[in-house]
Amino acid sequence: MSFAQVDAAGLGFARGEERIFTRAGARWGTIAFAGALLFIGQLYASPAYWFPDVEVLRLGLLAAFVCAGAVLARRIVSGERLRLGGLAAPLLFAYAAIAGLSIVWSIYRPATLAAVLDIAKLVVIYVALLNALDSARRLRAFLAVGAVASLAPALGGIRVWLAGEHLVEGTRTHWRGIYADPNRLAMGLVVALPFAIAAFGGTRRTWLRALLAIAIPAQLAAVVLTGSRSGLIATILALGLVLLRGGRSAVLKGVVVAVGLASAVAAFAPRTFWQRSSTLADLSTDASVEGRENAWKVLGAVFEQRPFTGVGAGGFVHAWDRYAPLSAGGRHLVAHNVFMEILGELGIFALVAFFGFVAAVLWRTWRAGRDPLVGREARAVFAALAGYLLCELVNGYSYSYTLYLLFAAGLALSRLSRLHARMSAGGGAP
Repeated sequence: MSFAQVDAAGLGFARGEERIFTRAGARWGTIAFAGALLFIGQLYASPAYWFPDVEVLRLGLLAAFVCAGAVLARRIVSGERLRLGGLAAPLLFAYAAIAGLSIVWSIYRPATLAAVLDIAKLVVIYVALLNALDSARRLRAFLAVGAVASLAPALGGIRVWLAGEHLVEGTRTHWRGIYADPNRLAMGLVVALPFAIAAFGGTRRTWLRALLAIAIPAQLAAVVLTGSRSGLIATILALGLVLLRGGRSAVLKGVVVAVGLASAVAAFAPRTFWQRSSTLADLSTDASVEGRENAWKVLGAVFEQRPFTGVGAGGFVHAWDRYAPLSAGGRHLVAHNVFMEILGELGIFALVAFFGFVAAVLWRTWRAGRDPLVGREARAVFAALAGYLLCELVNGYSYSYTLYLLFAAGLALSRLSRLHARMSAGGGAP
């Protein structure tokens, strides 16, 4: 055999080996995407509550494990770089590192250890989703699955209200699991509503449009029935951002849809909804507002004594015995504001890092909303994140799977938008 034949044989072998690794990487990418779909599906639909026998599988943890494991396997076999979120990523990891270090100065280490574990899981899920959602088609499917799965809590909340089953404060609906809290139910649906609108406008499948046509009014009705005032305001914000942005024809359609939804709420909302909403004009005697004010008094005392460290991740509730002034009362409450919670638990440096990361995600997702390829989806994710953050300003759940899911989706869309712009400028196909 000549040297040329040997070289040709070696080159052929190398190309064959490369094809094998490429196909293996694609398979692991598909598995990671399946894990991402399972994750958002179970986050909303909570199948363990419908089928108790599957609770032992812990589908949420299983989905996260499958997605993260497949992303890692894909990285190993293909050599593809693991995406972390670009220039914004160091801010998130700095925040997570401060949370881990807070074990050293925590006032209640058991709570801090649990919180650090939660933050680690959230960061892993964020990285896994960011890498699994690597195409416009996959992102569209991801949002559509979330929108359809939200039919479970939306219709479940409506059913609970119609049946009058243990309504919170006698009038406010709820569902199961994390959605047993009316505010959490409203927050979850504030996210799903823009997803459903974007999926409805982006699909031609009749069966999917039919499901989404049910989901959109069901989501809105369930938010109304929760009696969540922050949820109502966030819904209005999210609808405005997703419906009233885009081309002229899209805005005109959005105005029609917005007027129709507002008219439906005005016509069918129960009397209790108007009674609770009317309290927005005077919150001075509202018990929930008083509780938030008491929590912020404790926050002020913590910040005065521990401005740079806080009391340790997960330790805010436990800070009442040590830092609460007499005027704050004896009831231990959460901070009721995601940024204030971080300030009280981890100090000002962690707050700056987290706030900077959030601002970067919002800005990059907003810019992606102008892209012709993924603009519709980016506008939906931006609207969902803006609405969710507005709720976080008066509720405060920093250890939220939904929040990190939105971070990952927003940055994935931003990456695709930049890639599309570069390819368009170079004359290539996206």
